[in-house]
Amino acid sequence: MGRERITNALDVLTAGLYPFVEREMKTVYRDDWHGAARSSFHKDRGRSVGNGTVIRWDAHALLVVMWDQWNHVFRRTLTHAERSLISELREYRNRWAHQTRFDFDDSYRILDSIERLLKAVHAPQAEQVARAKRDLLRHRFSEEARAAHRKLRQAKARRQDLAIYFICCAAIDAVVLQSFGPSAWLFALFVVFVFGYLGYQRVVSQPPVYFGPHECDGCSRIIYGDTCPYCESRPARPMDRSAPDSKRDEHHRPDLAEVTSR
Repeated sequence: MGRERITNALDVLTAGLYPFVEREMKTVYRDDWHGAARSSFHKDRGRSVGNGTVIRWDAHALLVVMWDQWNHVFRRTLTHAERSLISELREYRNRWAHQTRFDFDDSYRILDSIERLLKAVHAPQAEQVARAKRDLLRHRFSEEARAAHRKLRQAKARRQDLAIYFICCAAIDAVVLQSFGPSAWLFALFVVFVFGYLGYQRVVSQPPVYFGPHECDGCSRIIYGDTCPYCESRPARPMDRSAPDSKRDEHHRPDLAEVTSR
């Protein structure tokens, strides 16, 4: 689910950055901006470009152009803070392309950096990323609330068990001593030892790992593992993943060499 969220965010980044990159490149290079952008791909890890094909603009291609053309084009409208965001997002995008697993901290950092960069270029897609960021936080807080609720239930059950052990021990010893008198003190001591051992085992025992059907603490559905797939797979609010040039006519598409996304 985390990877899907990052994929959606990178698609939104592409849709938000493309108009800005095209506009700024045209401002500096005019009709030759295609060639200037092509030269940026030559410098990207020795990646070569062919002739007569059309580039598939993705987050990687846009970030490469912005990084390589920073001094000539983008430093006029962006600050060093945005340059740092570009470098950071390039690294995260490469990790995403290599199937790296992102935890909550990384996912939130990526969404926040994308939102900041889109806001810097005044892209309306920034609000979509902000909603995704709020959904991620809501999912995180829900997990923490379920974990805290489970911990409280386990602590309550442990206290109840210890109270039952104490009452049983006291009741058995009282009956034994009343029935057999002080001569049964050895047996009474044995009962205390047994229930003391049971109480100790209950205190140091680890929380149970659920395998098999049981009720989820969060959504009350029947699940078969320690984590609830229903709670974890609640879909985030969908973001617009349309390509940046999907509404453009074919003759308006940039005539650049194709660059693979991975």
